[in-house]
Amino acid sequence: MFRENVAALIKCQDKYLACFRSDHRTWQNVQGGIEKTDQSPTHAIIRETKEELGVQEKDFKILYQSKFWRRYFFPKEILKRDRFKGNIGQEQLWFLIELNNINSVHLEKSVGEFQKVDLFTIDKFLLTYSEWKRAAFYDFCRELNLLDK
Repeated sequence: MFRENVAALIKCQDKYLACFRSDHRTWQNVQGGIEKTDQSPTHAIIRETKEELGVQEKDFKILYQSKFWRRYFFPKEILKRDRFKGNIGQEQLWFLIELNNINSVHLEKSVGEFQKVDLFTIDKFLLTYSEWKRAAFYDFCRELNLLDK
């Protein structure tokens, strides 16, 4: 079974917001599971963006929702974690979000998932992204025509 999840590529000026995880010491994007209280995947990505970045809804807007869901499989060490029991991976619906200003990010007001944020080019972001999740991220970037052909 795949866990339903939303993910956001967050554009800020001419770069993309990369978030450095507090626990795994890797760079990633805002993402999270769709909860029973979420009215829709759009509601879920708004909630996740606010929770993980400590931003207000007025600080960002959704520009695009991917046309289809993307899947990836968890590596063995992730499968052992209690919160993912029964799931072999995640099925993600991706969003492109525009953040008005990086200064609107307040990690001290967030849920603590990230230590810091930075702005990367799309190529640098892809290179630093977790290998086992990278194909889904890469595919969304291709859908947006962000990569050199």
